[in-house]
Amino acid sequence: MVKALSRVLFGTVACLSVGAIASPAHAAVFTPQNITFNTSNYKTYAGGSNGTFSVNNVSAAIAALQDSDPTSNVELWHTTENPTSNVGFSSTLSNHNVTVQSVTASDWAVFGNQWLNDFVASNSQVSSLWSTLTPALQSAARSSIITSGLPSSGDPNVGSLTLDSVTGELKLDLIGHLDLKPRILTRQYSTGNLIWDSILLGFARQTQGSIQASEIAKVTIGDSTYYAYGFNATSTGVSTNDGSESYTGRYTWTKTLAVAPPPASTPEPSSVVGSVVIAGTLVALRKLKVKA
Repeated sequence: MVKALSRVLFGTVACLSVGAIASPAHAAVFTPQNITFNTSNYKTYAGGSNGTFSVNNVSAAIAALQDSDPTSNVELWHTTENPTSNVGFSSTLSNHNVTVQSVTASDWAVFGNQWLNDFVASNSQVSSLWSTLTPALQSAARSSIITSGLPSSGDPNVGSLTLDSVTGELKLDLIGHLDLKPRILTRQYSTGNLIWDSILLGFARQTQGSIQASEIAKVTIGDSTYYAYGFNATSTGVSTNDGSESYTGRYTWTKTLAVAPPPASTPEPSSVVGSVVIAGTLVALRKLKVKA
């Protein structure tokens, strides 16, 4: 009897120990906190096909940046199609300080060459067409992008900003057009760069598929600065249908950050109490065995 009870109790202790070790920390997806804007030049869209617009409304902007609606967004520098300063918001995600801002002509001098290479490489048809341009035209296009940029792409619509606590993946969603080609062909879309507009029109006339390109956001994480953009959109299923705004495409930019170390694991209180009780019972059983 004593031996049988001892085996049961030892098994219980083992189960409690394994349970305490095997309980993993729960994964979390952080949204931006402590959001502050350095400008009043921003506009918020509430989301959906019948959403509302509000200007310089901090509570609406914070709600759009923290919700899970892929179409609610905050447009930085909404007043013109040519941002002349870096305006946006600062926030904290877990232990990281993250700032997202509009892009100016001076920024294009930093990343414009890489942007052009990435755009040409993103679409096989565009890549082939680019190779047919004369060296002089290629050089002029590259120079114009580096010196003056694409002004109308510098006022990004920021849909969401999240950080995965396990993988360290920071994800920024930019909301824009799923396909620019129809707007390019009807002259409803302009980059603000005459040379590049002419080249894009030629591309649109000769390509069979869509032309996708996001707006650009300047992202500062701690002491490091990045430029977020993409050329591969997924459909949001939503458009404002007001003739000027369209949120049909979602472009996602990611960056892997260092993950904060998890807190030291401690046993569950119930496990500790249970182990103490069982240990006391085992001592009593040993005494009974000696008396027997």
